[in-house]
Amino acid sequence: MKLTVAHTPDPDDAFMFYAMVSGKVETSMEYEQVIKDIETLNHDAGTGLYDVTAISANAYATVNDIYALTRSGASFGLSYGPMVVARGEVDTSSDASIGSPGPGTSSELLYRMFVKKDANMRPMRFDTIPDMVKNGLIDAGIVIHDEQLTFQDKGLIKIVDLYQKWKNYAGELPLPLGFNAIRKELGKEVISKYITDFENSIKYAMSHTEEAARYAMKYARYSDLDLETRFIRMYVNDLSIDFGEQGRKALDLYYRKAVEMGLIEKFQLEIV
Repeated sequence: MKLTVAHTPDPDDAFMFYAMVSGKVETSMEYEQVIKDIETLNHDAGTGLYDVTAISANAYATVNDIYALTRSGASFGLSYGPMVVARGEVDTSSDASIGSPGPGTSSELLYRMFVKKDANMRPMRFDTIPDMVKNGLIDAGIVIHDEQLTFQDKGLIKIVDLYQKWKNYAGELPLPLGFNAIRKELGKEVISKYITDFENSIKYAMSHTEEAARYAMKYARYSDLDLETRFIRMYVNDLSIDFGEQGRKALDLYYRKAVEMGLIEKFQLEIV
């Protein structure tokens, strides 16, 4: 049996899938990779296009009838998260234009939850945001992925730390960001086999960090292995293998606040 697995070119995703798509661990099925940016995958998930897909915590709320979240493969912020950058101080309570990686991303929902619900969002590809801010085409922008480690090189400053906003609200619970979801109609047996394969892949990568990070470089936007490895270590951790009860509590709190604010519709969270 072959499953289509769609994930982003971001180093943390490529790192986690490395072993299972490269024959480094024995798998119970074949896997066909599809590589697309996260907002495209958030959109594609609405049609159930792929058997397994990377998905933002925000976007999952709209496709829970098709997909269940897998307990493995998640990116939780333990001390890091999306941030808002600008050329100088910006009044975020105003109608300032804010570059967003997209309406389905966790980072935009976090901004609306903790900074300004009706913010003037300008959706754009996430890796263009720092330059758009630098060139004065938008007032500020939300940076995610490895752009979090390079925005200072463009002369930009951090004006809002969305992780800190979450921490002030949720205490020690990790910040839900990116996940993997699997089509529920595949059935329990196939889902169980996939999860075992994926967990083994993540464990292999975590115990062979340099090897897996070098593989991830084939998709990276930067040629700096140390930079990409640093980013991987920020978001691939023990919760990536199985986010367990701590992750579920964080998701419950995240979704509860978004529902209470009228930012998403109430739905049934399903985790496998």
